[in-house]
Parts: sequence; structure tokens; C-alpha cells
Amino acid sequence: MGLNLAYKYGQTPLEEEEKEGLKIKTITTHKELDEFEQLNIEKAVEWTFHIKFKTEKILSEKFIKDLHK
Repeated sequence: MGLNLAYKYGQTPLEEEEKEGLKIKTITTHKELDEFEQLNIEKAVEWTFHIKFKTEKILSEKFIKDLHK
């Protein structure tokens, strides 16, 4: 007879292998991860509104690596 844990939506704990690559070690559930990712996306979109991009810059390998860093 084992535990029959029932999680509400978003409370599902992250598996250990899912947590390994996270920079924010306090994130423990899928809901927390989703919220953090959404906030990060919103910040990135806002950042793009304040920068004038030149095509040759954004198509460079350095820009793409820095962006994903």
C-alpha cells in the first residue's frame, strides 16, 4: 500500500533531472517554472521595444549566443 498523492494543477513537483539544469534552485513545481518563464518572456519582449536592432547585428553568431545566455 503506497501513498496516493493527488496534486492540483501546477503543484506537480519537478523531477530531479528537470531541476538539474535550472539556474534558480528554489523552483520546485511546474507552476513556479511556468511563472518564471512567463516573466522572463515578458522582460525580453519589453527589452526589444527599447532597442534599435540592425539586421547585421541580430544575425551574428555573437548576438544569438549572448541572447540565449
